[in-house]
Amino acid sequence: MADRRLDSEESPSLTAAARAVAPFYRATLLALAGLLLLPAHEAVARGGRSSSLQSDSGLVNLEQRRSIERAQEWIAKAQQPGGHWGEEDGTKVADTALSTLALMAGGNTVGAGRTIRVTGPNSRVEGPPQLRGPHARAVLEGIRYLARKAWEDVPGKTPGYIQDDTTSKMHGHGFATLALAQASGNLGGTDVRDIRAWLKGGAGRDASQLSLADQVRWGLARAVRVIERAQDPDSGGWLYDPIPNGHEGSMTVTQIHALRAARDVGIAVSDVTLRRAYNYVRGSQNLHNRELYGGFAYQKTNKQRVSYSLTAAALSTFFGLGRYGDEKGDTKIITDGMKFLDRRFDDALHTRQWFYYGVFYGAQAIYQQNDARRLREQWPRIRAQVIAQQQTDGSFNPVGGDGRSREYSTAMGCLTLQVPLETLPIFQRR
Repeated sequence: MADRRLDSEESPSLTAAARAVAPFYRATLLALAGLLLLPAHEAVARGGRSSSLQSDSGLVNLEQRRSIERAQEWIAKAQQPGGHWGEEDGTKVADTALSTLALMAGGNTVGAGRTIRVTGPNSRVEGPPQLRGPHARAVLEGIRYLARKAWEDVPGKTPGYIQDDTTSKMHGHGFATLALAQASGNLGGTDVRDIRAWLKGGAGRDASQLSLADQVRWGLARAVRVIERAQDPDSGGWLYDPIPNGHEGSMTVTQIHALRAARDVGIAVSDVTLRRAYNYVRGSQNLHNRELYGGFAYQKTNKQRVSYSLTAAALSTFFGLGRYGDEKGDTKIITDGMKFLDRRFDDALHTRQWFYYGVFYGAQAIYQQNDARRLREQWPRIRAQVIAQQQTDGSFNPVGGDGRSREYSTAMGCLTLQVPLETLPIFQRR
């Protein structure tokens, strides 16, 4: 059934604010479309920065492309009725968000429906969403599920909090917010202020009556407000629940990526929130212990607990915010952090604790930092180690602390292999 938008002057209008972000995402959408139209061996070579992804660069090869395709086939088949992945007693929200992102990164996209007719100067009726790619239907259902969890009001539940399992908590909410932001970039939609005004403008109106694009945009805006309100006022970090009751590094990194992606598609994000979050990450680096020097800690207040995965994740937030040494002190922070990753690289490849988390963010840090030596020496080893976890059915084996679900490990493995394709804005160098 076509997505509904009320065909009267009461429907929210597409505004300049929503259109302003379109060129950036249109370029991404064209790149994704190109991946689908090119022969397979050419599509991978041309998927990201043309100068970096030629066949002789070592960043993308045929084995990698086939591994991604097999993983996506498994992910699409593992989707459950209602559009989700995973179980309520596990990490359903995180599994759904990451699985949707993995399919989107492979060129499976959902675009806004074509305008069927214009009913007035500020209103229109849209047809069903435009699907591109063999697994676009699965993406559509995943996005609908996540958006609904963000915009629906449930008694006893924090408005806008994307929760549907016992384990994901704010990690899952952050990943889900990120997925909605990536989807919103392709769908476009109406300014949030106009959506809010329309919802308040008459009895019986609710978000289910909006087009898919506006459901996603409205849900995304509500999810962002949850993140902003849950920030710890003392430290600037986040913890597991949607209230400001503590902080830890991995949770903070997830929220920063979500907020950055939401801002990219025109959702208002507090500058104060982002600045305090950046200062949290910056202040989590260990600069006092020779062995741990340059590493980032699990908590800002406990700098003895550092790791490869936390350091890679922290550095990815610097690069994601477009910080490559632009402000005073950034260059040293990044250099020290990358040197720590170098020292711990061999251990990270063979660890059984948070393996996929580590290689996912490690791949982003290496790729976005764009050092030729690291790309040449470390990326092929990450790729080989990830592919080695893949089973004959296309899924990736859960490893150690990442062993909560096969959906999670397969999505994270697939996303890691797709980093150099740059088919998601979050992977693109700023």
